[in-house]
Amino acid sequence: MGQLQRIKPHVAFASALYLAVVGFYTVVVLQYPIVYIWATYEDLIGEWVQFWSIAVAFVISARLARTRWRFRWFFLLLSLSCFYVAMEEISWGQRIVDFSSPDFFRTNNLQGETNIHNFFTGPFGTGLKAALSYAMAISLALYGLVYPAMLRLRFRIALWFDRRGVASPPMYLWPFFLTAAFLECDPFGFNEAEIAEVLVGMGLMLTTTYYHFVRPESLEKSARRHKTTPSSATPFRAPLTGLARRFTLTTVIVFLFSASTTAVLYASPSKRMRIDRRIANGVEKFASRYARYERWDISAALYQRVLDQKPGRVSILRKLANCEKRMGNSTRAKRYIQRALEIDLAALKENPNRASVNRSLARTYLAIGDTKHAQKHLRKALRINLRRVKKHPHSPAAAYSLGKTYMLMERHGLAMEQLSRAFKMQPGSRKYRRAYYHAKKTVS
Repeated sequence: MGQLQRIKPHVAFASALYLAVVGFYTVVVLQYPIVYIWATYEDLIGEWVQFWSIAVAFVISARLARTRWRFRWFFLLLSLSCFYVAMEEISWGQRIVDFSSPDFFRTNNLQGETNIHNFFTGPFGTGLKAALSYAMAISLALYGLVYPAMLRLRFRIALWFDRRGVASPPMYLWPFFLTAAFLECDPFGFNEAEIAEVLVGMGLMLTTTYYHFVRPESLEKSARRHKTTPSSATPFRAPLTGLARRFTLTTVIVFLFSASTTAVLYASPSKRMRIDRRIANGVEKFASRYARYERWDISAALYQRVLDQKPGRVSILRKLANCEKRMGNSTRAKRYIQRALEIDLAALKENPNRASVNRSLARTYLAIGDTKHAQKHLRKALRINLRRVKKHPHSPAAAYSLGKTYMLMERHGLAMEQLSRAFKMQPGSRKYRRAYYHAKKTVS
């Protein structure tokens, strides 16, 4: 009981907030995938928690930059950084006021949006993206855990940085930064980097709130009491119940603003349409991600949700058949794949000389186990594609279609060549860009 009484209110609140955030994301990713999508996708509540926590950190940092103590230059830099990150997070207001991206951004930005960070990172895996993620992870671990621990142990190098005004986060906030460092590298492929950004935003929000509450003169008094040089590691013995209230207030503000912003955007018909489209894309993506971890029940439920909206999608029918087969529901699996075959054959009857129709039919026959018919339609798709490329050598659509056929034939070198051509001929196309990076990842 005495041990519990010694836990300071602000430390207890920070610990509870960390556990609540991590616990929430853990539960929803395991059981409630739609909630998880809302908590990690753009324009939804998770992104707005990131934005508003960083925005609060910006406001408090800007105020701290005006104080007359050695940390003011650090908080000046932090306020500028927070402003930049917050605005980048919402593409400088593009998705709020709906202005179009300039041609340069549409062509070179990985998401086609008006921001800078998506020139280097985005929805596609690249070597540069991986390197930046690891660099960010190391930086978070160093700043959030190593630096305050070294200050607590009074290492010379840490004290040197402290004397020069590098403010350390309070030691009890290390779980926010260390967990964010781990999740920044996206170890499970479930958009964990978005959770990392939530944790970093909250860590910075609590850090700046702490320094705003613990004024320079208070640190000086505590340092004299402990006969040390005042630093960000100096124990602060003044009553800290007020700090717990400040922590609570800033956190409530962030969550209220995040929920309100999401609600306001979703109330707009045009923005709701865009958000619903983004959620639908997320549902399909996460269905495949759950399948990788053999969570066939969740994967099937998500694919069924997609199928309910677009009943004729043959690719979804095939994936649903696979999920049902993996769960031992052979009757339902046969029903889905038979429906896929019927749609494919109807499309073939209507468009026998279309490469995409023959590719789809080849995939369906492969799912059934009929390799003979699959190879027949795959060879036909290839003949159609080669004729089209010969007739239209400068058509990105023709190169793209041929690349897709080569990918299905597992002729990866030729596929990369054609998909690269399509991407170079029309670099502003997200479809060609996505196909190119997907093929590149498959080949590597």
